[in-house]
Amino acid sequence: YRILRWFLRLIARAFFRQIEVVGSDNIPEGALLFAGNHPNSLLDPVLIITTCGRRVSFAAKDTLFKSRLLKLVLDGLGAVPIARRDDHGTGKPLDNDKAFEAMFEVLGRGEAIGIFPEGISHDESQLATLKTGAARLALGAKARSAVPLHIVPCGLTFVHPARFRSRVLVQYGPALTIE
Repeated sequence: YRILRWFLRLIARAFFRQIEVVGSDNIPEGALLFAGNHPNSLLDPVLIITTCGRRVSFAAKDTLFKSRLLKLVLDGLGAVPIARRDDHGTGKPLDNDKAFEAMFEVLGRGEAIGIFPEGISHDESQLATLKTGAARLALGAKARSAVPLHIVPCGLTFVHPARFRSRVLVQYGPALTIE
């Protein structure tokens, strides 16, 4: 994980001229759910992984795991594959029970999970309709453990999202504690 994080930090520093981080003092120890907006696809988890100071396992759409190289990287980062209706069609029932159990285990160990509650990456100026995954994770993890769970909202703002050597703001909001 550390080697991959180091490599991703190099990529982020090469891609962005400036990465400004605000609110890193809002990131507590213990079980933690990072919940962020999703404006720039694969770069979004990279920015959180490289700026938060915590080991973070992300929920990732299962279709990303079809590429051998990407699967190797995602596995090394502890990513958990999630089946999405958008990728598999609405007629087929989806079973994400194993994925949620894996994420509950991570949170139960006092580690961090990252999720993008919109469920899709987009470049609109406002949030898309939120999916239920973050709430299911928070409530399910809390039902399984007496340990406090913290949710840290993450805001990612790209000055020019598609431009090489642009600037980005990574903002961590105050933690919400689920008692």
